Amino acid sequence: MSTDRSDLARMHTSCVCAPGKAMIVGEYAVLDGSPAVVAAIDCFAEATLRPSAVPNASPFLVAAQVQTRQALQARGIDPAMAHIDWLPHVDTSSFSRDGRKLGLGSSAAATVAAVGSWYVAAGLDVDSDAVRHEIAAVARDAHDAAQGVRGSGSDILAAAWGGLRVVGAASTSAMPEHLRLPNGLRLCLIATTESASTAQLVARYRQAGDATRPARDLLFQAAVEFISACRGDHAEVALQSIHQALQGYMQLGSAMGCALATEEHQTIAAVVRSLGGAAKPSGAGGGDLAVALVPDDTAAQRLIQCLPSHLSVLPLALSERGLRASFNPHRA
Repeated sequence: MSTDRSDLARMHTSCVCAPGKAMIVGEYAVLDGSPAVVAAIDCFAEATLRPSAVPNASPFLVAAQVQTRQALQARGIDPAMAHIDWLPHVDTSSFSRDGRKLGLGSSAAATVAAVGSWYVAAGLDVDSDAVRHEIAAVARDAHDAAQGVRGSGSDILAAAWGGLRVVGAASTSAMPEHLRLPNGLRLCLIATTESASTAQLVARYRQAGDATRPARDLLFQAAVEFISACRGDHAEVALQSIHQALQGYMQLGSAMGCALATEEHQTIAAVVRSLGGAAKPSGAGGGDLAVALVPDDTAAQRLIQCLPSHLSVLPLALSERGLRASFNPHRA
């Protein structure tokens, strides 16, 4: 397929962006169909289609290419119209610090942005709800294929839709409910010094079987109460549910034979609680990221000062923007 000069210029200057994610509550239980809450975070995977080769292309991009080709063909669109033979150049540098990933869902955001770049090239509107549903479904299939394990789809959903969303194991194909944090609460993200493998921990969770049920029930109840607190604007109930989820992580770690709420996570939780808030691991646990809710801006500032020096609050916040095509990916 030939590419005229104006089309090539557009491909070089436009960028398709998708945000990262932080799981707030409901992890592990969501794998069995229970509700969970995920927040889109304002670090972005930025995908740009170019005719040049992509060195060391990730398996996520390769899987996204296969799944997108099939999806466009099912729509009756010639994949060549979307430059499907080009792999997008995807920048996920904002998902790391000092060479270490922060646990913000970089691979999911990159997959959503990549699929979105081909859809934009095909002339489809990524602001359309129907198109966004489709991109999320295609990206989830690609991400699961590349990762080798069926996840909850929460990270894909956050990247596609943005905001604070309710998610269930089968809800990426439906409009996810949009929540607001109770009035006054502030979300803080804290990086630990340890890394963890989500795929390995999910596999270990599956292997533990019925031994996880009491902890899973606790995580489920915490998610239900958090969702209710957001709907009803009850800050104290929301904080109690986050603390309850921390207890669920500790019980689940015992059932799985590994520490999901690490010593660093417990240190963070103790500091946050002293400031009137609540904190817990985010995602699979075992390291990576902690999420904290504090009662006001003053507490958020004090948290920065009170944490041990090796733990730090990330300069990131909740993003209401999901997948988008933009000439300037950093413009809201």
